[in-house]
Amino acid sequence: MESNFNTKETAAIARPSAISRMLMVFYKPSAMFPSLTSKLDWLLPLIIIAVLGGYIGHLTRPIYTREIYPMTLKNIEKYRDQMGAEQYQKIKARLDEGFKEAMANPFKWYYPLLFIGIPFIISVIIAAIGLLAGNFMFGGKAGFWIIMNVVLYAALIGLLGDLIRGVMMILKDTMFVYTGLGLIKPIDDGSFVFYLFRQIDIFTIWRIAATAIGLGAIYKMKPKRFGYVLFSIWIVFIALVSVANMFIGGTIVY
Repeated sequence: MESNFNTKETAAIARPSAISRMLMVFYKPSAMFPSLTSKLDWLLPLIIIAVLGGYIGHLTRPIYTREIYPMTLKNIEKYRDQMGAEQYQKIKARLDEGFKEAMANPFKWYYPLLFIGIPFIISVIIAAIGLLAGNFMFGGKAGFWIIMNVVLYAALIGLLGDLIRGVMMILKDTMFVYTGLGLIKPIDDGSFVFYLFRQIDIFTIWRIAATAIGLGAIYKMKPKRFGYVLFSIWIVFIALVSVANMFIGGTIVY
């Protein structure tokens, strides 16, 4: 009897394979996250995000560069009278040179460092928020790197959104594609609502919800606690970005 019980218990807590874990984050996160017990589980999703995210970023960079240029030039035009003709021409010449070089050479040696460094830094920030909420606000106990596992596996959902939007950009040959509220107000009218809507994306919401589920699983608490914290911070963040974009012509794109 004891042998049968131990066998059943071992099967119940068996760790899913790497491929299974990556798939389960999309359809069964509450069952997958407790299996992330290694302090290095986060490395695999980080590598996948860096490779696939970097590749789609490389393909879409010329589109971004081409469409960001007139937006940046328009910002400079606002201050043309204040800066004087000579200074304006110098700034515009540097701008033109920079964009031409970017279009001619869409890849630089340090891009791989950015592809892996930026997702890592963003994940560290989110993990720190989760740690502060779980360990200090809610009185739980979890290690930083275990939380990083949750954050980076949930980031695979964000990667899926990036890949879908990247394909849409290539097919439509424009950076202005949306998988969220941006579809309701797709025309840039310089308003706060436009810049806010374009940031409210279904994959971002899904990613935050999955992160909350993961934090709830490792802290053995209700996920909605972490959901309130994460969604509140995200709303404040996108509101600030939207205000900033009103003044700089929507050039903050991430």
